[in-house]
Amino acid sequence: MLSGNALRHQIILPQQQKFYDYWRSKCRAGKFPSREDILPEEIHQQLPMTTIMERVPAATEGGQARYKHRLAGTGFWNLYDQEIQGRHVDELPIGCRVDYWHKVLDQVIETRKPLVGVTRPNTPNGSHLAQFWVRLPLSENGTDINMILGYDHLAKMSDVPLVKPQPEKIYA
Repeated sequence: MLSGNALRHQIILPQQQKFYDYWRSKCRAGKFPSREDILPEEIHQQLPMTTIMERVPAATEGGQARYKHRLAGTGFWNLYDQEIQGRHVDELPIGCRVDYWHKVLDQVIETRKPLVGVTRPNTPNGSHLAQFWVRLPLSENGTDINMILGYDHLAKMSDVPLVKPQPEKIYA
């Protein structure tokens, strides 16, 4: 669950490391932080590209759970040309990336572990970008994961010579 810090060494960007370190600082006595533990004034530099997502149970038996953006920073306007707060992942103009993001978010919930990765946004405004992301578990009771804290960093592909984003690259 929260033992070790190996994931931090897989995080490429200093901005992501700082965000991950902030989340780790909110973990107390082996318990996950809650949404209330995440204070906007403490992450003001990352806030424009920060999300908090909630897992919404499937509407029908055997159906797939959905993920709703409870918070989405203003930086996401650059990708979507619209507000995404209050919208589900499957309502965004990301095409085939819906399955990718459901897989990532399901994995955070099921394994109760943070994940990092890099992909391409697959939005009309983001085809030339690399999307470096981190997804971190949040819990109201310290154990059961009910929300996911996210931070994304966008970079032009031409500015990322050492890393070739792959659509299925996820690190646990």
